[in-house]
Amino acid sequence: MNENLVLLYVEDEISIREEMIEILELDFNTIHVATNGQEGLQLYKKCTPHIVISDIQMPIMDGISMSKEILAYDKNAQIILVTAFNEKGYLNTANQLGIKAYINKPIDINELFRTITKLSESL
Repeated sequence: MNENLVLLYVEDEISIREEMIEILELDFNTIHVATNGQEGLQLYKKCTPHIVISDIQMPIMDGISMSKEILAYDKNAQIILVTAFNEKGYLNTANQLGIKAYINKPIDINELFRTITKLSESL
């Protein structure tokens, strides 16, 4: 894993967020954390992370809306969407935006790290 990669992790559920931060901190030196899409968008613009990992369903601004705004700001943004649902509507919208990486909850850490590695190769 490339410890120099800067991540933005966006998750509204505190228990999931805290657990994932602990895991990600083992392999990455810089992780910015937001609790909703609006915070995530602000942090993206401020910190310009290499990869965004975001839940889809969140209050204030969901992950799809945040991703759309991030991609309007930076068309090359690398985004991984995490979902507890397998709703075609969300995934179709995400595909139309150009997002190609999805992880289902509960998150398989090995799958997440494989996805991060794959996305980092195109940076």
